[in-house]
Amino acid sequence: MSVRPLFGAALLALACLAASAADVLVLCAGAVKPVLAELGPAWQSRSGHRLLAAYAPAGELRERLAAGEVADLVILPAEGLAAAEQAGWVAAGARRDLGAVGIGVAVGAHAPLPDVSSEDGLKRALLAARSVIYMDPARGTSGRHFDEVVLPRLAIRDQVRAKAVLGQGGMIAEQVASGEVEIAIQQMTELLPVAGIRIAGPLPPSLQKTTVYAGAVLNRAAAPAAAAELQEFLRSGPAQAVFAAKGFAAP
Repeated sequence: MSVRPLFGAALLALACLAASAADVLVLCAGAVKPVLAELGPAWQSRSGHRLLAAYAPAGELRERLAAGEVADLVILPAEGLAAAEQAGWVAAGARRDLGAVGIGVAVGAHAPLPDVSSEDGLKRALLAARSVIYMDPARGTSGRHFDEVVLPRLAIRDQVRAKAVLGQGGMIAEQVASGEVEIAIQQMTELLPVAGIRIAGPLPPSLQKTTVYAGAVLNRAAAPAAAAELQEFLRSGPAQAVFAAKGFAAP
């Protein structure tokens, strides 16, 4: 029996697979970066599609969508996706929750661990620190909550702002690891990957903000079917185990 028909069939199958493969452009909030960076290669191998991710603070991603940036899937805090739905960027009911995360406090690896389990303890730690870094409230979810809720509640907004560094994105606790800043406030998933720091704990329950991160296929997606496949993959059992390992709770 000639192998030529079999060889031709194999080539045809490969051509069909290549034709159906898509580039999936994802705009992703920084808190989910550790998860997507780990899961991306597995999904690419499984699906045959290519994942192209752009990571930025939630505020910046909303600005980019408002400016007309084209992408296939967006991952934002749930409230950001509600605004995206109102703006017409995603369809009603397109949101799929992926994981929930709270805000934590970190210091240098060799610094004493402050007690931040109560409002009084957190207040003492913030006042004693020479410098504090948190996300620019205009750009990041944790920074907005810390600046607009936590500091006013503790009645130390002016004192902390006077010595604050406003992070612009990424793992801002790296500046604590390098010794540039003494204490960092950011979501736990963005503190856990940073070497050279210790996490003092989450914010006290009375001051905590738990943010649910969710994904949605964008209305102007070029590869909506592939984006929907990725969205469902991120909700699968194995993917959710990675979310848990990176500091997320079930949404």
